[in-house]
Amino acid sequence: MPDDTESRFCPYCGVELKKPYWKHVQKEHSERYAQKETWVQLYKDYKGAGMDETISITVISELFNATPDEIKSFLKNAKAL
Repeated sequence: MPDDTESRFCPYCGVELKKPYWKHVQKEHSERYAQKETWVQLYKDYKGAGMDETISITVISELFNATPDEIKSFLKNAKAL
């Protein structure tokens, strides 16, 4: 089970983040949030939280209005899968 005391810092402004990490990025850095590169860290976070690959990809596809195949292809090319 993930450690709830784990801290993370925003990769764009350096502020310490509280869970859910991606709420800050979505709100404060919306232009960055929309970039596909965000999918890699989001996928890693979901996997680290215990979600399986299929569910992780499905959730990301719904968040970003992209097809699961597009997400999977991008993650493979980014060597995240």
